[in-house]
Amino acid sequence: MPLEEKHEGLVLRSIDYKDRQKIITLFTPTRGLISLIVKGITRKKSHLLTLTSPFTKAEYHFSIRRSELYTFRDGTPLKTHHNLRQNLRHLQSATTLIKALLTSQLPGKPAPKLYNLTLTYLKHLPTFADPTSLTASFLLKLLKHDGHLSATHREPPFTSSEWEELLPLLSARTISSLQKHTTHPNLHQQIETLFHQKISP
Repeated sequence: MPLEEKHEGLVLRSIDYKDRQKIITLFTPTRGLISLIVKGITRKKSHLLTLTSPFTKAEYHFSIRRSELYTFRDGTPLKTHHNLRQNLRHLQSATTLIKALLTSQLPGKPAPKLYNLTLTYLKHLPTFADPTSLTASFLLKLLKHDGHLSATHREPPFTSSEWEELLPLLSARTISSLQKHTTHPNLHQQIETLFHQKISP
């Protein structure tokens, strides 16, 4: 008999699979990345559409088998982050956060602090007219979380002056401090390039 578990998770990816099925990738605080197959999805079962939509935070009940693809049993939506889809820049920034997690995190690797950071940034993202500083801060904190960046060892590719601009983003403890910060597009591009060099396969 398969083992059953229940975990809170955030939908990072949702892929159509066969007829009325989806495979979703969740980021969870206790299990890292996990993949669930959700069956019987129809328009009449709107809760399943919600539970399989990217950016949805929910509690998922699933069965664990020998395969790394677990079987969805039930779920309770907690937050849909629907407002992220109302503005193109906000949606693009949220997608940047999600893709960064997909490329950096592993199955079975708990990351409760990173999970909470992600939820905090997604929650406040719609309050930014220009979310560049928020996405830059997230990528820097993710690099630091995974051991690829240190505030005490200011190494290339950034110059001393660029490090002075980066440190407030890397060490930011409040959303308001990020809202007051302006990040130059060229520096943001450098941060994305470094992230892909260090983390992306």
